[in-house]
Amino acid sequence: MLERIREGSQGIVAKSILGLVILTFAISGIGSYISNQADTALAVVNDVEIGQSSFENAYQNERARMEQQFGAMFEQLLADENYVANFRKNILDRLVVEELQKQNAQALGVRVGDEQVRDAILMMPEFQQNGEFNNDVYVALLRQAGFQPAQFREYMREQIALTQYNNAVFSTDFVLPGEVEAFNQLANQTRSFDLVTFSVDALKAEVTAEQAELEEYFAANKLMYQTQEQVAVEYIVIDGSELASQVNVTDEELETYYEQNIIDYTQSEQRRLAHVLVEAGDDVDAAKAKIAEAQAELNSGKSFAYVAKEFSDDTFSAENGGDLDWVEPGVMGDEFDAAAFELANVNDVTDIVETDFGFHLIQLTELKPEVVQSFADVKDDIKSTLSSDKAAELYIEAQTKAVETAFEIPDTLQDAAANAGIQLKTTGLVSRSELPADLAQVQVVTKLFDEDFIAEGMNSDLIELDENKSIIVRVNEHKAPQQQSLEEVKEAVTAAVVANKAQELAQSKAEEVLSKAQSGETLAAQGVELTRKDNIKRTDRSIDNNIAESVFALPKPEAGQVEYELVNMLNGDVAVVALDEVAQAEVADATQSQAQLNSLLARIASQAYVEALKANAEVEIRTVQ
Repeated sequence: MLERIREGSQGIVAKSILGLVILTFAISGIGSYISNQADTALAVVNDVEIGQSSFENAYQNERARMEQQFGAMFEQLLADENYVANFRKNILDRLVVEELQKQNAQALGVRVGDEQVRDAILMMPEFQQNGEFNNDVYVALLRQAGFQPAQFREYMREQIALTQYNNAVFSTDFVLPGEVEAFNQLANQTRSFDLVTFSVDALKAEVTAEQAELEEYFAANKLMYQTQEQVAVEYIVIDGSELASQVNVTDEELETYYEQNIIDYTQSEQRRLAHVLVEAGDDVDAAKAKIAEAQAELNSGKSFAYVAKEFSDDTFSAENGGDLDWVEPGVMGDEFDAAAFELANVNDVTDIVETDFGFHLIQLTELKPEVVQSFADVKDDIKSTLSSDKAAELYIEAQTKAVETAFEIPDTLQDAAANAGIQLKTTGLVSRSELPADLAQVQVVTKLFDEDFIAEGMNSDLIELDENKSIIVRVNEHKAPQQQSLEEVKEAVTAAVVANKAQELAQSKAEEVLSKAQSGETLAAQGVELTRKDNIKRTDRSIDNNIAESVFALPKPEAGQVEYELVNMLNGDVAVVALDEVAQAEVADATQSQAQLNSLLARIASQAYVEALKANAEVEIRTVQ
C-alpha cells in the first residue's frame, strides 16, 4: 500500500510509454503466447510444431525492423518475389534453430528461478518511473497491451534461459597465447612478388573477328540483342506537397482554433506536496491518536520534515521529509485531493485527512500557478498545424475522387484527373530505363510491365509511393521486345567477339609464361614486362582482390625459391604472380587480435553446434505460406 502511494505521487501517465512497451513485446515475439486459434504447422522440430501465427509474427517483426533500418531500399527489395521467398525462408530457418536451442537448453538442465525472472522485470526501463520499478505501470501496460502478467513472466523465463544457454554453449571457447601469436603472424604478414599482366584491351589489336565467328556468337546469344520492351503510359500523381501550396489559413481561423483549444496552451496549476501518513490498520483508534500526536508536534513548532520522519508510516517519503513530488489530481484519491488542493499558500498544512490508505497531514511545499500561452506566442504553431490538416484533407479528397472515378471509368484517366483537379501526364513509348522519376519506382515498374495488366488495358489501383504521394497508371500502348538482325547489331557483336578472343589470348599467353616459369625459366629470363610489389598486406586495396587472395594462398617459398600462380583478375585481365618473399610484422598489442580470434572461434563453434543439433534432430520443413 505504501509503495502504491509513493509511486502514485510521481505522476504516472501510463499511456505515454505504452507504445514503447508494446513495440518491445512485438519485436521479441511475445505474440506467440496469446495465439489460441487453429494454427497450421510450417515446421516440426522433434514433434514440436512451429505454427503459421508464430512465423507470421516473427516475419512481420523482422520486416518492420528492416524497414526502419533500410527504408525505401528494403521496400524495393520486397517487390522482388524471389527475395521475399528467401526472406521468409530465412525467418523459418531461424525459428527452427531457436526451437532446437530451446529443446537443447531443457535437455541440459538450464533452469531459471522465479527470483531471476522477477529481478529481470524489475530492471526493465519500460516499467520504471524516475529510475525505479513501478508496479502500477507494469500491470497497466501489460493489461493495455492485452497480456497477462503470468504470460509475460513465462516469456521472460524462456528468454533468460535461452540467454544462459547461449552463454554456456557459445561463450566457452578460449585461445592460447601461441594461437594468438600464430594468428597475428598470419594476419599481419606481408608478401613481396613480381607480377606480369596480360591486358585484354591491349591484346584486342592482335585479334580479328571473322564473319563466321560473328554469326556463331550471334546465334548463341540472340536474346542479348533484342530491343527493349516499351510502354506508353498515362498517369496521374497525387502529390501532397503540391496540394499543400494551395492551402490558405486566415487569421480568423487561427484565432478560432486558439480559443477552441485553449486547454492545449494552458499549463495547469502544479502543486508539490509532502505528507505524514499513519496507516489505519486493525486499530483505528491508535492510528487516530498517532496522527493527532503528529499534528500536535507540528503545532508546537516542529518542522514538517521532522514530524514526517518521526511519525509517517510511508517510509519512502518519510526519508525525504514526507516529499511526494509534484502530485496530479486523481492520483491520491478524492479525499486527499479535496484537502490538498484547497491549500492556498506554500507551507500551509491541512487538518487531519482520512483516505483509504489511512490518516494524513498534507503540506503544500511548492506552488506553480496556471500559465496560459498568449495567442501571439503560439500563432505560428497553430498555423503550421492548420496548414498540415488542410493539406491532408486536400490530399485525401483528391485521392478519393481520383480512385472513385478511375474505377467507374476504367479505360482512361482523363476523367479521374479532371475530377480530382490533377494534371494528366503521358509518355511516349519508353523502356524501363527511360521512365520518368515518378514511374521509375519498383512497385510502379512492376505494374507497368506486368503482362496481365497490359493485356486488360485498365486503370491501376492507387499505388502509394510514400506517405505523401500516390499514383494511378494505365498502359496506352505496348511494344514487345523485337529480335534484331546481325546486321543491325554487328558493331556490338564484333566488339564482344574481339573481347572474347582477346581474353582467350591473354589466358593463353599467361599459361605459356607460367609453364615456362614452373619449368625453371624465370619471368625475367622470358623478357616479359614485370611489376614489382613489395611488402603487400592482406588488406591492401591498391592491388586487384583476386591477386591478393591468390598471393596469400600460396605456400611460403623456400629460401631462394619462387612460388608461381596464374590469376584471372576482376577486370578480365590475366596475370602471373611470382611470390619470392614472406615477412612478419611486429604487433605491439595483441589484445585486439585475441578478441578477434575469440569472436571468430565463437562463430565457428556456434555454427558447428547448431549443425550438430540439426543432424541429431527430426526436423520437417513444410512450405512457407
